[in-house]
Amino acid sequence: MSSKVEKIETETVGGVRLNNWEITSCHKPILNNTAIEQYSKELGFSVPEMIFGNNYLRICSLSSANITLEFNALDALKLVDTSPESSKAVQVSIAQGWTETSKRNRSDITDVIKPFDWTLSTKYRGSTNLRFQPTDQTIDYKKLMVREEIHFYDENVLFEDDLGDNGTSQLSYKVRVMPSGFFILLRFFLRVDGVLFRIYDTRVYHEFGSNCILREFGTREAAFDEVRRQVPKKKHDDEDLSLLNNIAFVDGAMKNAKIESEIALLL
Repeated sequence: MSSKVEKIETETVGGVRLNNWEITSCHKPILNNTAIEQYSKELGFSVPEMIFGNNYLRICSLSSANITLEFNALDALKLVDTSPESSKAVQVSIAQGWTETSKRNRSDITDVIKPFDWTLSTKYRGSTNLRFQPTDQTIDYKKLMVREEIHFYDENVLFEDDLGDNGTSQLSYKVRVMPSGFFILLRFFLRVDGVLFRIYDTRVYHEFGSNCILREFGTREAAFDEVRRQVPKKKHDDEDLSLLNNIAFVDGAMKNAKIESEIALLL
């Protein structure tokens, strides 16, 4: 393997090239009204209030294999459930009113609005030309805990919505590139106040020099009160409910995920 490391730094894109791989992450502002209208028409439902449609994480092989793996908002939203019963998947008292308000706020596209999962839950695992297959092989997290130089690190938000002031729906990613390989965490986080928490995690790992990429998809869901009971008590038995807005706290408070492991061979 080549030890040469080439940094990529532009106004909106950062990244690195090494070992015949290029890893880039793009940060741009939220979409303008014209782009939002185009996205909504393509998807058939109102997009999140903060959608960073031009942001992406892209992994490209520089070898003849022409392998690509990308994470972006539009492809993720294409996996939001739009079946006739989808809008009732998570019921709260404001769900119907929020959906109707969302339609009115986008009056120019109401002709294409259809039922959809208003929580914007997506089991997106990335856009790729790789063929992933189920496997018993798992990511070696002990190896990832070994201290190494970090050639590139970034974190970024693809979309976020406050669900009409009744929670949070967010899709974000983190990427870390070391001399030994790269590791990605794509996380969908959902908080519906008084109802539930939901986390979908996609983890991707490649060890440079190996002939495969490993991917793990984990799902967790817990009742709102189940997580709330784990908030530490303060003086006078007050609760620091701000912790329920802290994704790291909620992550630690939820039970172990159901994991699906996959492998893609690099031919």
